[in-house]
Amino acid sequence: METAVFNILQKAVDNQKQGIPFVMATVVEGVEKTPGRSGFKLIAYEDKTSEGTVGGGKLERMVLDKCEQIHKTKKNALLEFLLTETSEGIGMMCGGTAKVYLEYYPPTRKMYIFGAGHLCRSIVPIFNSIGFYCVVLDNREEYGNKERIPLAKEVYAVDYFKFLETFKPGENDSIVIFTHGHKYDFDILDKICEKNFQVKYIGMIGSKIKAQDAISRISKKQYLGDLITSVHAPIGLNIGKTTTQEIAIAITAEILAVYNEIFDIYSLSKK
Repeated sequence: METAVFNILQKAVDNQKQGIPFVMATVVEGVEKTPGRSGFKLIAYEDKTSEGTVGGGKLERMVLDKCEQIHKTKKNALLEFLLTETSEGIGMMCGGTAKVYLEYYPPTRKMYIFGAGHLCRSIVPIFNSIGFYCVVLDNREEYGNKERIPLAKEVYAVDYFKFLETFKPGENDSIVIFTHGHKYDFDILDKICEKNFQVKYIGMIGSKIKAQDAISRISKKQYLGDLITSVHAPIGLNIGKTTTQEIAIAITAEILAVYNEIFDIYSLSKK
C-alpha cells in the first residue's frame, strides 16, 4: 500500500513538472471491510486513463465518472458512498461507507527565467506565490544554485545555448530574459525566435531603444513564424518602475494580464 501511494504521489509531482492536468482522488474515510482503505489514491487524466486505485469495482467506476466531470468544471468535490445494495447504496455488498476527495490540478504554468541576478531573486517569490513553477537558469555556478533562490522549483547552472538546444517549453509556459549585464539577452531572444517556440509569454528587459533595435534586427532575419511580434520588450507594464522590486511587480502584472487576456498579446503600444 505504502509503495503504491508513494508511486502515485511521485507521479503527481512528475505531472506538475510536465504541465499535465489531472484529478487526484483520495479515500479520506473508509472502514476495514470497504474495498478502498483510507489513503488509497488514484490519478485520472483528461483522456479517461488513470493510475492507482480507490478500491476498484463500482466505487472506482463512479469516482472515475466524477473525475471526467471535474476535468470540465475544474471544481473539487467530496463524495460519500454507502456501499450497500439498499436503495440508498451504490449496489455493492461489502457494506460500510467511503468518502473520496477529488482535487483538480490544472496544467502547470512554468516560468523559465534566464538570469539569476537581483531581479530574479525579487521576482521568484512573487511568481511562486501565484502558482508559477519557476525554473531558473544562469551560466554562473555561484548564481545558478538552489541555496541562492530557494523558492524556485528548479535552478540550473548551465550554458544558456546548450540548454536551448533541447529546450521544449509548453504552450502555457512563459520565458523572461534578464541576464547579468544584459550580455546574453539578445542572443537568447534571437535563438528563441529562430526555434519559434509557441509559449504564452516572452519578455526581455532593456530600454525602449535597445528593445526596438533587438526586435528590428531579429525581424529582418525572417524566421519561420512571427514570434518576434509577440515579444514584450521592454518587459513589464509601464508603472514608472525604478527599483528592482518595482520592476518585478511590473513584470508580474504584465504576465498576469496576458494569462488573463486583459490586452492583446501582440500589442506593444502600451509602452
